[in-house]
Amino acid sequence: MGNVTAAERYTTADFRSTPLIALADLMGLSEHQVQIARNPELYSPILNGIALYRHLPASDRRQVNSAIIHDVPYGGLTTKLMGLIGDLSVQRFWYMWSLSDDELLEFFQFSKDKEKLTSQFSPLSLPDFTISSIATGVFLMSQKGPRAFVSAQLQALKESELVKEVAKRLGLSNRIVGALGAFSVPSLIVISGINIMAKKESEMARKELAARGLLAYSEL
Repeated sequence: MGNVTAAERYTTADFRSTPLIALADLMGLSEHQVQIARNPELYSPILNGIALYRHLPASDRRQVNSAIIHDVPYGGLTTKLMGLIGDLSVQRFWYMWSLSDDELLEFFQFSKDKEKLTSQFSPLSLPDFTISSIATGVFLMSQKGPRAFVSAQLQALKESELVKEVAKRLGLSNRIVGALGAFSVPSLIVISGINIMAKKESEMARKELAARGLLAYSEL
């Protein structure tokens, strides 16, 4: 476990100067930076182990778990570290830093494609869903053409491979997605939500790729 060096993925100045603190900040542990900085021999292999947890053999995973449970003073940091491991077992895409370079590149492309394909169907441009924004979205959709045409477009999108793939990644079954009415408010929320999530996901992946030095100039 001590030879695992997730921080070597990154090329930014903060990782070159203070890799352990930069890794802690990347993983949402900034409030525990003082505790981590005081004992780098303990926390460096643990944080690196968590960052690469999904890619480690079972024996190394057990070492990471054991170090957290037995070596880290019990408190808020212990809970946070175990929570990160638990989250990784549920949904790998919650944390861009947990993805391999290939996984990250694939996810970035997927998010860009998803954003592009759903942008034309997204009447809700705001990230916060409110009654007024939903009502406005329904009105705008109705103004784009005959109701039957709009319904057909929504139905086609709902049954597309894109929505099925997104549903799979979000843990939704095709049956649940298929039950949504083609011109219902839930459909508008789902379509708009997909677009908004795609924009956020794409930006998160873009930042992670940039930090690793994996973006082409045209993507910066």
